[in-house]
Amino acid sequence: MSEAGAPPTRCMHLDMDTFFVSVERLMDPSLNGRPVIVGGTPFQRGVVAGCSREARRYGVHSAMPLRQAYECCPQAVFLHPNFTHYAEYSDRVAEMLEDSVPVLEKASIDEFYLDISGCGRVLGEEEGWGHRLKRSITGELQLPLTYGIARNKLVAKVATNVGKGHGDLRVPDGREADFLAPHRVRILPGVGEVMERDLLGMGMPRIGSIARLPMQLFTNMFGKHGRALHEHSRGIDYAPVLPYRRQKSLGAEHTYLEDVLDPRAMTATLKQLAQRVGHDLRGKGFLTRSVTVKLRYADFVTATKTLHCDYTNADHTLYRMAERIFQSLYTRRVRVRLLGISTSDLSEDYGQLFLFEEEEEKFDGLYTGLDDIRRRFGKGAITYGSVLEQKQEESRRRCA
Repeated sequence: MSEAGAPPTRCMHLDMDTFFVSVERLMDPSLNGRPVIVGGTPFQRGVVAGCSREARRYGVHSAMPLRQAYECCPQAVFLHPNFTHYAEYSDRVAEMLEDSVPVLEKASIDEFYLDISGCGRVLGEEEGWGHRLKRSITGELQLPLTYGIARNKLVAKVATNVGKGHGDLRVPDGREADFLAPHRVRILPGVGEVMERDLLGMGMPRIGSIARLPMQLFTNMFGKHGRALHEHSRGIDYAPVLPYRRQKSLGAEHTYLEDVLDPRAMTATLKQLAQRVGHDLRGKGFLTRSVTVKLRYADFVTATKTLHCDYTNADHTLYRMAERIFQSLYTRRVRVRLLGISTSDLSEDYGQLFLFEEEEEKFDGLYTGLDDIRRRFGKGAITYGSVLEQKQEESRRRCA
C-alpha cells in the first residue's frame, strides 16, 4: 500500500453526476425529468452553477451566464443554489468513502480521489469493489455518480470524464497512453482554452499527437507546463492522493488583564474575536454553520451557548450571531474574565456558489481586500474603531 503523500499505484476518481441538480431533486422529486438550472433567476447577474442533462441538450453548460441559459432553454426550472444541502450531502459521501479506503482526497464538493494501492487483498478485485461502492452510495444517498480507476490521478479523472453517460471505466496498468491517445486534448486536466487553441493551431486535436512528438517542442512553447503536458499525454502523473482530514472546530478566546463589567468593552471584544475567527476560516478555506460563545465570569463560573445559521465565514455574520448569544448568556451582574467564539460544523468553502448572490459577492470582495491588507501589514493593520478603543483602554490600565 502506498504511503500517504506518495503517488498511488492504483487510484480511483469518483465524480457525483450533476450533483447540485441531484440534491435538488432529492428535496423536490417533481424536478425529475425536467430541465433544471442551478444558479439563480434568469435575469439576475450570475452564471450557471450546475444543470441537468435535460438542460444540457439545449446547449446549457456550467459557467454560462444565466441570461444566456434562459435564451437556450426558457422552459427550464431556475433555482438558487442551496449550499447548506450540497455541503451536507458532500460530507455524507466523504464519510462513506472514508470508511472504505485508507487514503481519501476531497478535491471539490462533488469530486474525490481514493488511493486503492495494495487494497486488493482486503477489497477484492477492484472493478467489482468499485461497483459495490457505487451501489452503496447510490442506494443510501440516492445520488448518481461515475468513477474511473487507473494507475494515477490524471488518468483516473479522464476515465471518469470519458465514462460519463457511457459507464464506469478501468484503465489497466501499462495502457494509459493507448487509452488517452484518441481523445481530444481539452479533456486533459490543465488544458484550457488558450492552450487548446495553440495545440489545434499546430494540428494536434488529439492527445496521441502530443505524445508522438518530442517533449522539447512543448517546453519551448509552454515552459514547465509544456513538460507536464507531454508527460500527461503519455499517462504519466506523479501527484499524490492528499489525505482528507475534516477539521472539527475553529475559534479564538480573549482573557482580560482585569475583569470587566462594561458591556461596551465586551461587545468590542466580540467584534475582535469575530474578526479573528472569520479571517482564520477564510484563510483555511472553511465555512461554518454553528457559532458558540463562551463566557467566564470572574468567579470562574462558565456559560456557553450555540446557535446555528446558514454556512458563512463573514465577520459581520459571526459577530451578529455572537452578540445574540452573548445577550442571552450574560445574565449575572458579575465581572467577566474571558470571552470566546468558536465555530463548528465546518465545511470547505466552495465560494463560487456565493457569486450568484450580489450581496454575498459584495462582502466576498470586501473580505478579500481586508485579508490581503492583513497579510501584507499584519493582522492588526485594520480593525473596528471600537476594538481599537478597547485596546487603548487596556493599555492605559496596564500602564497605570
